[in-house]
Amino acid sequence: MLAFLLPYLALRTSESADTTSVVYKEDLPRIEGILGEFRGLGLLMGTVGSGSILWSLFARSGDFGTRFDERYASFIDLLSIDRVGSSFIVDLGIFAIFQGWLVDDDMRRRGVNVDGEKMAGLRAVAKFVPFFGLAAYLLFRPPLPSRSGSQDRVDPENNK
Repeated sequence: MLAFLLPYLALRTSESADTTSVVYKEDLPRIEGILGEFRGLGLLMGTVGSGSILWSLFARSGDFGTRFDERYASFIDLLSIDRVGSSFIVDLGIFAIFQGWLVDDDMRRRGVNVDGEKMAGLRAVAKFVPFFGLAAYLLFRPPLPSRSGSQDRVDPENNK
């Protein structure tokens, strides 16, 4: 997941030093506006994550055992000799720490007051549930405000 998110973080439009600046749809390059707002990404992430968990619990029983304790022991043995697998676990842990910061940053870009109660439930899930919380946030987050549309336009001064 981190490998897919890093290009987005590198290519997204930069904000000014003011952390309350709102980014409008019209200010983004066309492809970034389309891909950055694609709701299917959250659904895709959740599906892949769920499939991975199911695969680890039930697939290839002949190679890794049939009971959970056998599979866990096999997993630990694999991690003890595989540097790539071990580094992936470390990457997941580091990203789980930064996930909360990234969610708050994205909410500010969308004009949502992160200290308010409007999106507090989604914000809490997105910040504190690794991977699946971020997938839920990508699926249910508010759209970027538009300069032309009055119904989805967010006024940061009135959103405090």
